[in-house]
Amino acid sequence: MEQKVLIADTQAILDAFLDNGLHRDYTIYCQFPHCSKNTHEDRLYEARYVEFNDGYCCSRNWKDR
Repeated sequence: MEQKVLIADTQAILDAFLDNGLHRDYTIYCQFPHCSKNTHEDRLYEARYVEFNDGYCCSRNWKDR
């Protein structure tokens, strides 16, 4: 089975993915840079894997590192 990647081209799309819990089951690539003021920082670390176009990455496996 192929792994699907969801593309978030705006913060609003990323917010929708997070609100609907899709971040737990799918990899997300954001076509915008990570912002240190991200209000969803805790939810990003529940994610399977999220990568921003500036190279910032996070996932549930990295929170304890």
